Amino acid sequence: MSEVQMIVVLSLLGGALSVDATAALQVMLSQPLVAGSIAGVVVGDPVLGLVVGSTLQLIWIGVLPVGATPFPDGAVAGSVGVGVGAILAGSGVSEGLAVAAGTIAGLTAGVVGQSVTSHVRRLNVGYAAIAESRAQQGDARGVRAAVALGVATRFVTASLLAAALLTASLLLRFLGSFTVGGVFPTVLWAAPVAAAAITIGGKGKKEIWFLAAGFAVGLVLVVSS
Repeated sequence: MSEVQMIVVLSLLGGALSVDATAALQVMLSQPLVAGSIAGVVVGDPVLGLVVGSTLQLIWIGVLPVGATPFPDGAVAGSVGVGVGAILAGSGVSEGLAVAAGTIAGLTAGVVGQSVTSHVRRLNVGYAAIAESRAQQGDARGVRAAVALGVATRFVTASLLAAALLTASLLLRFLGSFTVGGVFPTVLWAAPVAAAAITIGGKGKKEIWFLAAGFAVGLVLVVSS
């Protein structure tokens, strides 16, 4: 499978599994562990999928898509994280670095997906109004169409987000092959590590800040090894 084909397949996978979060089904397929594992099978590296997916799952283990609670998009996170890891691994980057980069990419995708979800929910308010109006007129087909539109919107937005992030991640391959005196410069990861730490600890909870710090230190050790 070429990189372009992988990006297309993973983007569609992320969109389809993202629908499971709240739009339809809701059988937990959208959780990072499941999404990452499936993505790992798709890219031909189940171990990578399991490692990245389980790491993201542990970070967001207490977050569930219940009611109006904001939540990261675990499906897109799993798909993007595994995709980035696979792209780097296929370029000869060490397995540890590929996993670390994939995890950072997954964190970023999940948080950006959370913002996208907020916008989709606003659109759903309009779809709900359409469905209610059609229901009052006894138009069952119109109600079904409004519901289908909401599901389709979720699928399309999540797929486009995954595609955009995976395409941008190709730049990481260039960074992964960049060395100074034969050694990969750890400083190149300072910005994404800081961004991940700030993102995870954004709500001001002490335990999340400790998790972010531990993750940052662990990543530096992996990259430096």
